[in-house]
Amino acid sequence: MSEVVLMTGGARRLGSVIARTLIQKGYRVVVHYNKSEEAARVFEKTHGAKIVQGDLSIPEAIEPIFQEALTRYGEIDHVINNASCFERGTIGELTLEAYQRMMNLHTTAPLFLSKALYHHLLERGRTGSIINIVDTKVSKPTASRIGYYLSKSALLEQTKVLAVALGPTLRVNAISPGAVLSNGDEEHFKKMEKILPLGRTGTAKAVAEAALYLLEADFVSGIELPVDGGQKLL
Repeated sequence: MSEVVLMTGGARRLGSVIARTLIQKGYRVVVHYNKSEEAARVFEKTHGAKIVQGDLSIPEAIEPIFQEALTRYGEIDHVINNASCFERGTIGELTLEAYQRMMNLHTTAPLFLSKALYHHLLERGRTGSIINIVDTKVSKPTASRIGYYLSKSALLEQTKVLAVALGPTLRVNAISPGAVLSNGDEEHFKKMEKILPLGRTGTAKAVAEAALYLLEADFVSGIELPVDGGQKLL
C-alpha cells in the first residue's frame, strides 16, 4: 500500500496544491481543514482524499484530530504542517489572544502532531517524516506581522530540535516558500518580479515539488529548503 500523508490546512491555496500533487504521485492523503468545509468536501469528491476537521489553534484538539485522521486509513506515515493564519499586527496592535492563537497553530500543533506521529510509528516499527511549512521572510521579518513571524520562527527552530529528538524514527525538515501565492497584495508581487535573482515569482507547484523531494529523501533531516527564487539572498 502507498504511504499516507496527513496534510494540515490542505483544503485551499498552497495546501490543496501540495495535497493534489501528492495524490497524483500515488500517496494517500488525509486533508485536514478547520473552517473550509465546502472546499474540503469538493477536494474529497474531486481528488479522492479523506478529510478531517478541527481547530489546531486549540491545544486540546490536537491529539483528537490526529487520532481521527488515523481512522481514515488506519495508519499515517508523514505529516505536513501547513495550517496557518497570516495575521497582520504590529507590536502595538498585538494582543495576548492573537499571539497565543498563532503560537498554538504554528508551533504547538506541529510539535504535538509530530509527537503523535512519532509514537504511532514506534509502535509499528516504521519510519516516516515531518515537513513544516515556514516562510522565507522569517530571516528578514517586517514589523507588520509580529505574531506571525515570531511563531513561524519558532517553527523553524523546532524543525532542527525535533530532527535530533525524533530521529531515527522521523526525519524533520522545513520548506520556506517565498512569493508563490498572493495574499491580495499584487504590488508586492510586482516588486518581487523585479528584484528576485530569478526575475520572476514562483508557483505553489514548486513548493509541492519540494515537499515530494523531502518525503522521499531518506538521508535528509533538519534542513530548511527555501523555495523563494533566491529571496533569502537579498
